[in-house]
Amino acid sequence: MEREGKIAACERFLQELQFTQFRVRFHGDLVRIEVAPREIQRFFESATREAIIQRFKEIGFNYVSLDLEGYRSGSMNEELGNRSTKGHKSQF
Repeated sequence: MEREGKIAACERFLQELQFTQFRVRFHGDLVRIEVAPREIQRFFESATREAIIQRFKEIGFNYVSLDLEGYRSGSMNEELGNRSTKGHKSQF
């Protein structure tokens, strides 16, 4: 399954579990889940957590992670910004 297909399958599964605001981020063999901060608590329900882990591994990910900052628009831009400043020393 291609990258976009994996992301779509993961997002469909979260939708089936009634999550309302979320994003799935692809990082090779790791998937990072962002959900609305008000929904993070649901990941501490063992049945929900185990179902997500099982399904995401079936889709093809070795590692499943939850972003504790929650869903936020533009979070991929944060990562891109960090990449462009690596190796640069601050002037301060």
